Amino acid sequence: MPPTPSYPSGQDARAIDLLDEVASFIAAAAPHPNHDIAMAGAIALLSGICGRCYNTFTGAGLNQYLLMLASTGMGKEAAASGISKLLRAVATDSGVPAAIEFKGPALVSAPGLIKWLDKRSSVVSVAGEFGYKLKAFASARVNPNDELLKATLLDLYGKSGAGSVFDPLAYSEREKQTGSIVSPSLTLLGESVPSVVYEALGESMVLSGLLPRFTVLEITGERSPLNENPASEPTSELRQRLADLCAYSLQLNSGNRTLTVQPDDEGGKLLRKFGQWVTDEINAHNSEVTKELWNRAHLKALKLATLRAVARNHLAPLVNYADALWATNLIAAQTHALIGKFESGETGPEAGNPAKQERALCEVIEYYCNQPWQNVKGWDGREAYHRDGVITQSHIQQRLYRRATFAKDPRGAKDAIQRVIKTLLEADIIREINRKQMTEKYGRQPRAFGVSDPDEVMKRAKGGF
Repeated sequence: MPPTPSYPSGQDARAIDLLDEVASFIAAAAPHPNHDIAMAGAIALLSGICGRCYNTFTGAGLNQYLLMLASTGMGKEAAASGISKLLRAVATDSGVPAAIEFKGPALVSAPGLIKWLDKRSSVVSVAGEFGYKLKAFASARVNPNDELLKATLLDLYGKSGAGSVFDPLAYSEREKQTGSIVSPSLTLLGESVPSVVYEALGESMVLSGLLPRFTVLEITGERSPLNENPASEPTSELRQRLADLCAYSLQLNSGNRTLTVQPDDEGGKLLRKFGQWVTDEINAHNSEVTKELWNRAHLKALKLATLRAVARNHLAPLVNYADALWATNLIAAQTHALIGKFESGETGPEAGNPAKQERALCEVIEYYCNQPWQNVKGWDGREAYHRDGVITQSHIQQRLYRRATFAKDPRGAKDAIQRVIKTLLEADIIREINRKQMTEKYGRQPRAFGVSDPDEVMKRAKGGF
């Protein structure tokens, strides 16, 4: 397997801004503070406020689809709670009662969502246990309501830019239809435990375009100690800064006006470099899943970098190098992590999935054959085997036993590995080496194989069948 490519980087000298302040409050108000959960909430809140009235220099709105994954007990509900506290404080104590309109509806149906957006054109909606909604979307027996809601979410993601129009005709019942909605901005923060989401994320979820629209943030590490004195109200300074942003955004929205945020020279250079790097990643892979997961990475980084600039100065935002660096680092990291989940067979229905099992075996063979000895010597084998392209069954088993697609096979990992080996043998992709030959050449006779069709191994390792 090729090494993970590097992407544009440098020193992050970013100053404290409204995103950081909002995240600090969400963490301070949480029973079990977690910075990553708090930052997910901060991104969602500010995207909900700014999603329609600020655009990237490419003309995209700033709405986000975020998927926050955390184990039970980690405190992921703090994001939703913090968003509500902040909007309520601005609405009741800072003279901007309409700020509460940035809080969006629950995701129940397409008609209900469209009706809401017709009245409130820029909102943030928090969807708890969103993994189960993804499972419903992915089901072969998806009900018409969920199928329509999925189609609506796919369409809405790209409609927040200036001049975009959402036509509700195809997504709602005739008696519930609204007129066309100009630049609706839906920011979605989905919460779930990782296991439920990864089971729902089959390749169809990627190829449909829904998953690539999400920035997936998996919260790892340990649960923090109990915060015995959680903050109940934001400081007056934070409340006023947020109120100023809400008031200005509401003013822009009411006049259908948009501010296009430009980058400075260094910020623009880094964003262009990242865009080219993403293009190179897409061109370098045969897997359609990998291509799709990189496809919107540049757009997502543009949105985040622009949001950071607005958070620093909403009256005269300018994307600088630090904004671009923070955004590109975040998007590159989450995309690599998600691709890794697909490559390791940790997504989709795992138990006994033949395609995933065959791909996993070919990945192991391809890696073994194309990596230097020092990268593979930790598993069964000898340097002489590796030099001659001989891979033992024991090496294969050691590499595959713990992969989810084998470990969860109802007939057991050992039997599953044997079945896939047999499939490759019958297709003449690999050939078993006679044990007498093994003894004569190496003085040992483990069951071992050689590759007879390296191009097919490479193809299947990349997800092509």
